[in-house]
Amino acid sequence: MKGAPGLFNGKGHSDKDQEKLIEELYRQIGKLKVELDWLKKKSGLTP
Repeated sequence: MKGAPGLFNGKGHSDKDQEKLIEELYRQIGKLKVELDWLKKKSGLTP
């Protein structure tokens, strides 16, 4: 909780840490998109 304000003003993370975080988030987004597309296909929601 002590470091929470620093998360929002850009302090507390090096550029390398932010790059790793962004890379991980994009990976998670990609995985979730694949899962969502698969679920849509299986449920018949995609024409």
